[in-house]
Amino acid sequence: MVPGITETECRIAEFRYRERLAEVDRQRRAASAAPVPAGRVCVMETIQRRIGAVMAHFSHLLRRVRTHEAADPAAAPGPLAVN
Repeated sequence: MVPGITETECRIAEFRYRERLAEVDRQRRAASAAPVPAGRVCVMETIQRRIGAVMAHFSHLLRRVRTHEAADPAAAPGPLAVN
């Protein structure tokens, strides 16, 4: 150990060094990964947009159903009384 440097400071420096090595390794792997073809990105974006539109439509539909049920309690699902 170097005079004037505590054991804690040495451990912190070692930890930071290992973090930097891990980040370099992650960046190296990311840089060597094959890029996604442009056509594939376009298809994925189109699918995501369509799924988003369908989800928005169903969300709006569910809100309308809940509003209708709140306005008309007889329309709300629940247990049926049988005599």
